[in-house]
Amino acid sequence: MLIMLSVVALYTICSLNDKYAVSKAKFNGSQLAFLMAVGTVPFLALLLPFFDRTFSLSPLTFVFILLIAACKYFEFSMSAKILSEMSVFELKAWLGITLFMSYFTDMVMYSQSISILKILCIIITAAGLIMIARSGRKKVRYSKIIIPLIIYISVKFGYGFIMKAAENYISSTLTLLFALIVLAVVLIPSAKPLSIAADSPEGRKGVLIVILCKLPNALGLLGENAVAAQSLTNYSFIQPMILIVIFILDLFRKSTRPTGINLIGSILCALGILGFQAAGLL
Repeated sequence: MLIMLSVVALYTICSLNDKYAVSKAKFNGSQLAFLMAVGTVPFLALLLPFFDRTFSLSPLTFVFILLIAACKYFEFSMSAKILSEMSVFELKAWLGITLFMSYFTDMVMYSQSISILKILCIIITAAGLIMIARSGRKKVRYSKIIIPLIIYISVKFGYGFIMKAAENYISSTLTLLFALIVLAVVLIPSAKPLSIAADSPEGRKGVLIVILCKLPNALGLLGENAVAAQSLTNYSFIQPMILIVIFILDLFRKSTRPTGINLIGSILCALGILGFQAAGLL
């Protein structure tokens, strides 16, 4: 639980930074993914001595590395498209769909018994997520982002699933490190690193802000991998918990303060998430 809460705090910072990168710095998907990769790799390399470094020379090892690289590419390239249309808050709401996918995957993979209380909490959370998503429908042009949104949700679920499957071949830390190196190299032609700052309204400041945020991103990724190794369901709850943190932050800002159906949905999400975690302790 402590690791999970730490990941939520770190990823909240990163989520707000991603919105800045898209809305103010105007980075496209390739540029955002490239900066994420090159900014995170040095921090991961420094942290590597403190984490598991299991590595086996198996074809599957390299398959897992490539799959994680693909997941990270689609995550950031799709988020750049999505965040141009909706807020971080609404995007985290949509990611709640992975709750169902991950919980029932955990049940199948680990032969867990059905918990009526947990399913009830997921239903309450889902109801809140739907209300939050509906509250933004007048502003968001879903016709422009429905495909990126589906891909984004799929790769967020797939990331945890792949990391879980890879643990017998390669550690999650090494998988991520090698995947980001591959991603950075592949993206050089499309990201055009030498012109990123010149093409951005924020200039070098924008590049610096985004890269500096990769320290909490690196720590968050390592924590996320640890959570995914324990439970895909807990992994999927990270994003809705970020939703709650952003909701609380928005309460202190008049321009973003939730009202009406958005407020009700946010409260339901909080109750569902807290209830699910409490049910796991019973």
